[in-house]
Amino acid sequence: MFAFNRALLWASVFALVSCRNDSQDVQRIHRAPQGPSSIQYGISVVYSDTSDFHWSLKALKLEEQRLDGTAQSEVFSGDVTAVQLLRSKPTGTKLRADRVVRNIKDQVWVLSGSVVVTKGSNKYLKTESLEWDRRTGKIQGSGWVEINDEGQTLSGIGFEAMEDLSTYSIFEVSGQFDSNGPQNDYE
Repeated sequence: MFAFNRALLWASVFALVSCRNDSQDVQRIHRAPQGPSSIQYGISVVYSDTSDFHWSLKALKLEEQRLDGTAQSEVFSGDVTAVQLLRSKPTGTKLRADRVVRNIKDQVWVLSGSVVVTKGSNKYLKTESLEWDRRTGKIQGSGWVEINDEGQTLSGIGFEAMEDLSTYSIFEVSGQFDSNGPQNDYE
């Protein structure tokens, strides 16, 4: 009888220790992971909103960042390109950057590294980084920018523009403007 009680006592202690370890393991599993939750290579994605406009994006690598099981941002890297589509046809607006970070909740994208925005073959914007608000269609940056509009090149520090470059402002302008060229309102 004494041996049975002793065995029962050891079994109870073992079960108690095991249960404590199980709850610790469950807590450890449910903690938010640090770093990317998933990594994909050779990615091609189409983003759309409620309008007829879509963006076809390609990148060498995509890292999804999660917090508490919810996707917070997507980090695209390696020759990132995006083409604007209207009813599945290119509009002529394109983006290129070394890296793009998409904030999922706010729909704000941050492009960095050799950023180029083009509209057709006659208009482009070059900078090292910009912030793009997908809800408003506005892009802005606080660093150096060069904008070429049908052969006229302006550069400066700080800018705001529409994603299709239909309107833009450079805050500290420098450059040359040919008065015989097309007439535009430059700020």
